[in-house]
Amino acid sequence: MASSSFELLDSDAQQLVDTLWPPSITTPRELFNGDQRSQLNHDAYWDYYQRQWHIFGLHADKQHAAVWSPAAVAQLARDIQAGKTWEELMAGFQGTNAAKDASERSLNLAARLLAMVKVGVGNRQFPSRKCLRWEKGSLRDFVHDLFREPPRLSCEKVRLPRSFDAWAITNVAGIEIAFTDNLADHLLLTEDDSKLHVFHHAFFLECHRGQNSIFPDGLVEETLRTQALLFPQSRFSNQSRGNRMKRKWMQNMRAKYQAKQIVIDARLGKCGTPQQEDRQIEHFHFWRDRLVILKQAYDDSTPKTLGQWWRDRRNGVQWYTFWVAILVLITTTFFSIVQVIEGALQVYKAYVPSD
Repeated sequence: MASSSFELLDSDAQQLVDTLWPPSITTPRELFNGDQRSQLNHDAYWDYYQRQWHIFGLHADKQHAAVWSPAAVAQLARDIQAGKTWEELMAGFQGTNAAKDASERSLNLAARLLAMVKVGVGNRQFPSRKCLRWEKGSLRDFVHDLFREPPRLSCEKVRLPRSFDAWAITNVAGIEIAFTDNLADHLLLTEDDSKLHVFHHAFFLECHRGQNSIFPDGLVEETLRTQALLFPQSRFSNQSRGNRMKRKWMQNMRAKYQAKQIVIDARLGKCGTPQQEDRQIEHFHFWRDRLVILKQAYDDSTPKTLGQWWRDRRNGVQWYTFWVAILVLITTTFFSIVQVIEGALQVYKAYVPSD
């Protein structure tokens, strides 16, 4: 895409956000953690928007999408929010002489910006998971169908301790954290339970709070609760006096993605700190099954390095037993070496007496 196109996108960044989610009397004045809305920063969402333009704005055949200006995309998003069906929206493109594939790319772009789920396959995109296809009905119905599956796994014996967070999942259980732009992949374990996908766009979720959202009731707030569960503000926020090691780890994670030209939402780590009752899995509905699976994978994991053994305090008796055994081994080895050295010196003196 030409540089002038990016200048146009950059200049209309806040305007597009305000168009999609205008402040109103129905919008909560306070954010999920009690902060004021002035604390919101849309950099991560805007980075996502630009990357979607790369995918859908200009296709491999060098043909643009049917609409490719912030104002036109925002109007299309408003039509989707108003409940227009895919068929009605496609019919609206007929008067513009736009090709069918260009019209579909425009709808996929607007749907991705509005719902942040992987709708449609774009230019040279090779997704790790199958892309979703919205080809009939309203986007609201499509999204509701996507998240309507009721929880199936039992959570009677599953409890999330205070120490259960993203840092422990990585540095104790050895499960890699992979930030994702796809809400449908949130809390999904892949690659033989070695990688956890986490939806990091807290700003996007805050914008949907209190609005006539396309999401099922309770999904937005519950997703924010899971973000607070994995990244409690008392331990991950730069403004907190929490664990410096965890804040440093979070900074390194942001830098890692920044090197790949991906911006991680600054609101992640600022969604509040869950209380004990907030850690009860039965209080979750949409993400309950994935939390149960994650907790099971966390409990079943065993440390693979000395560093993980040192940080693994899930079983206090086992931790003390292991390190006492290590201490005994080191002490025994040390004294054995000392005895060997002393024996060697005695033999040496016996054969080479001093003058």
